[in-house]
Amino acid sequence: MSTKNNLILDLSMFGIFLVIANPRLTGGSVHEWLAVSFSAAIITHLLAHWDWIVKIGKEFFKKLWHQSRLNFLVDTLFFITMTGSLVSGLMISQSMLATLGIQLDVNRSWRSIHSLMSNTSVMVMGLHFALHWKWLTSNVERYIMNPVRNLFPRSVPNVLAAQPLQLNKDK
Repeated sequence: MSTKNNLILDLSMFGIFLVIANPRLTGGSVHEWLAVSFSAAIITHLLAHWDWIVKIGKEFFKKLWHQSRLNFLVDTLFFITMTGSLVSGLMISQSMLATLGIQLDVNRSWRSIHSLMSNTSVMVMGLHFALHWKWLTSNVERYIMNPVRNLFPRSVPNVLAAQPLQLNKDK
C-alpha cells in the first residue's frame, strides 16, 4: 500500500474512531453499525501492514530497536481492546442484533467490559498516534498541506505589494 493510501486509510479510521468513541454523537443504532463496519477497516489496516507485523513478531525477543517493539506492543494492545470492545458491544447491542432477529439477555458485566475496553482503546489510540506523530505530520504536510498551498498563487499582485514611500522635499 502506498504511503498516500495508508495516510488516507489512517485518517479515515481515526475520524470514524472519534465518532464511534462518542455514541451520543450518532445515537445507539448508528454507533453499533459504524463500530461493526470499523472492524473491516481494522482488518484492511492489519492486512496492509501484515509483513511488518510478522517481521516484528518474529524478532520481538531478539535484538530489536526499542521503537518497533513499543509500536508492536501498543498496536497489539489496541487490537485487543478494540476486539474486546466490539465483542462486548455485540453482547449489549440493542438495535443491530434485533435487526438481525437475535435477542440476548444482557447483564451489567458486559456493559462494564464494554466501557472498560472502549475507554482503554481511546487511550491506546492516543498513544498510537503519539508514537507515529512524526510520520503523520510529515505525510499530512506532503500529501495534504502542500497540494492545498499549491492551489493558490505565491506571488502577490503589484497592486497589493507594498510600495516604498517617497517624500518630496520640494513642497
